[in-house]
Amino acid sequence: MAARRVSKSSIDWAAFYTKVPAREQEVYRALKNRSDYFVNKVHSNPEALGSLDFTHYKATLPGLKMVNEFEAAYAKVNVPYPVDKQNMKDQIAKEEAETLAQSAQLVKELEHEKLLSSQYLEKLKELPKLDEFTMEMMYDYFPWSNMKTADNPKVFPFTKAYQPDQLKAEKINETVGLDWLAKRLTGRDIKF
Repeated sequence: MAARRVSKSSIDWAAFYTKVPAREQEVYRALKNRSDYFVNKVHSNPEALGSLDFTHYKATLPGLKMVNEFEAAYAKVNVPYPVDKQNMKDQIAKEEAETLAQSAQLVKELEHEKLLSSQYLEKLKELPKLDEFTMEMMYDYFPWSNMKTADNPKVFPFTKAYQPDQLKAEKINETVGLDWLAKRLTGRDIKF
């Protein structure tokens, strides 16, 4: 029994090409060339087993029983199509169906995320400009950002040395800013 010959590839190379990123075009071309090489190699062989001209051998080698034995043995040769004993084809089809279902669910979730993100971006465009934004407006628009600072307010300039809790802890004098600047520039604590 001759094996079924596949005349057309099951891969839609044009659709596959549209999904390949630009940086991987060379890898795609190499894969396509390799696939074409294998398909051409299979198609270069005959579909059915070639037949031998035993009449020519009988005429060339008269009186030999070996030619008749070879002809009888050649007629009995039957190469069966391979059997899938482990049922791998059905298992692969089942896994493919499950993976396609999971992929469809993931695409659905990502589309929902995309919709939410676009709505969030539209809301962000409605916000005032950054130069017009105050801390009070930030707390009004983004109340979750006020959780940490509600009990511990911050004042301008927003450096550690100028914050109310820091000023209470240190000795308040006019050199607080200089101490901080000296430490920042030299990396050492310098007291004035």
